[in-house]
Amino acid sequence: MSYDPIPTIRREADAFLAAARRGLAPQVPGCPEWTVRELTHHLGSVHRFHNRHVVRGVTEPPQEWAAELPADADLLEWFDDSCNELLVTLRSIDPQLPAWNWARHTPQVAAFWPRRMALETAVHRWDAESAHQDANGIDIELAVDGIDEMLTVIGPAHTKPDFPSGTVAIRPTDTDAAWAVRMAPDTFEVLTEVPAAPDAVLAGTATALLLALWGRDVDYTATGDAALIAVLT
Repeated sequence: MSYDPIPTIRREADAFLAAARRGLAPQVPGCPEWTVRELTHHLGSVHRFHNRHVVRGVTEPPQEWAAELPADADLLEWFDDSCNELLVTLRSIDPQLPAWNWARHTPQVAAFWPRRMALETAVHRWDAESAHQDANGIDIELAVDGIDEMLTVIGPAHTKPDFPSGTVAIRPTDTDAAWAVRMAPDTFEVLTEVPAAPDAVLAGTATALLLALWGRDVDYTATGDAALIAVLT
């Protein structure tokens, strides 16, 4: 990781707030069931939820919880407070404190969460800006790390028995980074080398590929096996 996730959370949250101040009513293209209002509540609740459980010192899953939706007049201040409280915790907590996360193949420690919250906040910042037709790209170091998280953390944690079989190469056009994954039923494995002839290829800027992996409608190139591409995007 070539960036500091804690100030990144603050920077991306500030940009999210700037977008939300332009209006809470627009629909969010990447989350069409939500308005900016509901997206703000979602991300603020995410910050508060993880702030609550990461300090417990245990690896058992926490109870599901979401904050009540504040009134519009209070929502942005509530969101800002949510982020600030999370940052206080993440700055002060022992990174090796036992802490649950849903990716059981990764260390169950508090160090998991700063990166996770930085990437969550960055993607939803893009969502909030896109609702106002003015979305800025994600910093390349952050986008590359986000692709890596999707492939090495999130993908292996969400395998399914109906996965198709084959290999997919993921090739950003604005960095030398590249990945390949092998999929099969109940299998999602990042390969150590990109094969010369994968079954499918995703190519585009690092921002576009990260957002595509998050299911956003962005401009990238997909070639090869459509079933494999559909799993990733």
